[in-house]
Amino acid sequence: MDRAIEDIAPVDLESEIAKAIADLRPVLQRDGGDIQLVGVDGDIVIVDMKGACSGCVLASVTVAGIRKRLIDKIGRPLKVVPRSAMALFKKEAAA
Repeated sequence: MDRAIEDIAPVDLESEIAKAIADLRPVLQRDGGDIQLVGVDGDIVIVDMKGACSGCVLASVTVAGIRKRLIDKIGRPLKVVPRSAMALFKKEAAA
């Protein structure tokens, strides 16, 4: 589904992201993990990594893969940030 950024209203964007994350959940759940959408703030997608994904040494690889899948599905640049890393993310963005 390729749509121009202007064609996706903020509420629609969050809904599209929620659907895409729901499609990814079974893959993570098979490995004992899970992901939950916390919210969308502009181009930042905030998620909770749960189960085996929480604290996993490969969580950053998982987040990068989720980001790529979301970008492919939504068709616009996005950042995926675990809620546990939001304070660090905001600190880096302010610098």
